[in-house]
Amino acid sequence: MKAPYPIAIVSLGSATPEDISMRAYGKLQAADEIYCLGEAAHRIVAALPEGTVLAQRCQILEIPMSSDRTEAIRYYEQLATRLLDQQGRGLACSVVTIGDAGTYATVQYLVDLLRQAGAAMEVVPGIPYYIAAAAAVGEGLVRQDESLLVLSKVASESQLREALVQGHTVVVMKLSRCADIVREVIAEDNNDFIYAEHLGNPALELLTSDRETLLTRQSIPYFSLIIVRPSRSIPQ
Repeated sequence: MKAPYPIAIVSLGSATPEDISMRAYGKLQAADEIYCLGEAAHRIVAALPEGTVLAQRCQILEIPMSSDRTEAIRYYEQLATRLLDQQGRGLACSVVTIGDAGTYATVQYLVDLLRQAGAAMEVVPGIPYYIAAAAAVGEGLVRQDESLLVLSKVASESQLREALVQGHTVVVMKLSRCADIVREVIAEDNNDFIYAEHLGNPALELLTSDRETLLTRQSIPYFSLIIVRPSRSIPQ
């Protein structure tokens, strides 16, 4: 009996179609069914070479996004059941997500469910958004003996300040959950930063190291992040 096709969890990287890996692209080409976690993921797939053909195999799934993950987990349970059924019928399935599937990605709930079910699966990595943000301004994140701390949330101003005093470059993902705390530190302390929102979406993208721009933003969207470091200058 032929072994089932592994369910592929495919990272699309930081919303720039040219930046996805050849491995990721190959998984999409080989897929019978492609499940896109959100409209942004579908937009990237459609913009790839042969994107028109690939888009015909896509289903867009809007996963509920909130601090209470109950609905999201229920959604992933239903998706896992569907994927296991399709794998059992000999179909090749890919689930695509923006960013990197292993870096603060809700798709990890699905990975856990598939692993618990004993499914054959493969996770394809991608470029995380904070890597892309630093590269977009021509900056490396860390050098030599510097260290990098990646957080999904900052609980207090003292937590962020302590990390910076210790010499860490700090990445805060999902910035909207703690924007007031981070902006207070930026306002009071002389730290360099890179702020990014909707990276890779030309209509909405903002990438800046200007303190006034960040501090006067009326709202910080869900798709945002900040890189804060204690000393090194960042190009304006």
